[in-house]
Amino acid sequence: AIHNGYRPGAMPPEYVGGLGEGGAKVLVEFVEAGGTLVFLNESANYASGHLGAPAPNVLRGVATRDFYCPGSLLNVRLDPGHRLTRGLPVEVAVWFEDSPAWKVGVNESVTAVATYPESGVLASGWLLGERYLAGRAALVEARVGKGSMILFGMRPQYRAQSYLTLKLLFNALVTEQP
Repeated sequence: AIHNGYRPGAMPPEYVGGLGEGGAKVLVEFVEAGGTLVFLNESANYASGHLGAPAPNVLRGVATRDFYCPGSLLNVRLDPGHRLTRGLPVEVAVWFEDSPAWKVGVNESVTAVATYPESGVLASGWLLGERYLAGRAALVEARVGKGSMILFGMRPQYRAQSYLTLKLLFNALVTEQP
């Protein structure tokens, strides 16, 4: 949707179309020059699919009969030394709803900021296929050139369902890159 947008005729003309290849190129140039892009939940797939963020979603293509989490609070462990976690406890719950997740330690330019535990992922709600999330990242920072892309595999602003995750988003917006 970000890349292609709405098709002509589906909306008034001023609201159709997406960023396309030209828009993606400008965003990559912005990050490489030292900018920061922040992606929330499903929009993080745009970062890896169109902008080259080296963080592929490990849940892409997993059948719903194997993994299903329609909207639940899940436990994560935060990296206490990361700039995005300032002012937060080490363990928090995040709102997961059709969210991405990432394998940690695959690419040295990707840092896991929040990671699901090996067991006991579900805090409240419904989760089928916990093994797909165990030990995976829920929030990553991907260094690209002089800048970074911050990928939230959650909805940090979602109806205060996880009060502390709003602080993660705030920190992503106001803290300087290392």
